[in-house]
Amino acid sequence: MSAAAVVVLCAALPAAAHIQLDVPLVRYSNADGEVNKRCPCGAGAGNSTCSNANRSDPARSDRVTTYAPGETITVEWRETIGHTGRYRIAFDPDGADLADFDQNILLDTTDPPTAAGNTGDSNRWRAEVQLPNTPCTNCTLQLLQVMSNDQDTPIATPIGISTYFQCADIIIAAEGEGEGEGEGEGEGEGEGEGGEGEGGEGEGEGEGGEGQGGVEGNGCAQASLALPLALLPVLRRRRRR
Repeated sequence: MSAAAVVVLCAALPAAAHIQLDVPLVRYSNADGEVNKRCPCGAGAGNSTCSNANRSDPARSDRVTTYAPGETITVEWRETIGHTGRYRIAFDPDGADLADFDQNILLDTTDPPTAAGNTGDSNRWRAEVQLPNTPCTNCTLQLLQVMSNDQDTPIATPIGISTYFQCADIIIAAEGEGEGEGEGEGEGEGEGEGGEGEGGEGEGEGEGGEGQGGVEGNGCAQASLALPLALLPVLRRRRRR
């Protein structure tokens, strides 16, 4: 087969993902043939060296994982094509910008030349990282496979280095947020009950108005006053006798 034929054949083959993030839930799919070369979160055959101006990915999926502040989590992924270099896990507290990921590195570890993982289970990898203590609702976890052939030098930034990218949309929820919501509901119910009480007073006033026009209770009171007056002449007659 000629060199030209090899080039054509390679060009015809679909590019495949080299890493597939499983935990937390990946922002983009892990479907067969998915390419994750777009800086900084994958999803397509983009600029794998982050050398262009596009180093931010504002997209956010509905696959969101929630953690507690400062929680230590286990990140799981698969290496589908072996490369020599390093893995890096980083964090952005608001969005998905490469500059923020470079400032918040949670883990940087060796990626040996084979596709074997570190779990003893085929190509599966696991690593524990500790999340920040500050709550956030638009934060992102980033996983990089840096194919530098250098297993020793930590990755300060992937700019200029051939890299594969994956991201996960996460939320760090402060403790007590659920209690606050419950308190708000209780206050709302209390206000509603108070409103019913005020309505009850209005009904009482209306009944009183009807009583002034001749309610049975007031009629009985008038009759009790009129009865002694009717007996006065009889009592006077008895006294004269």
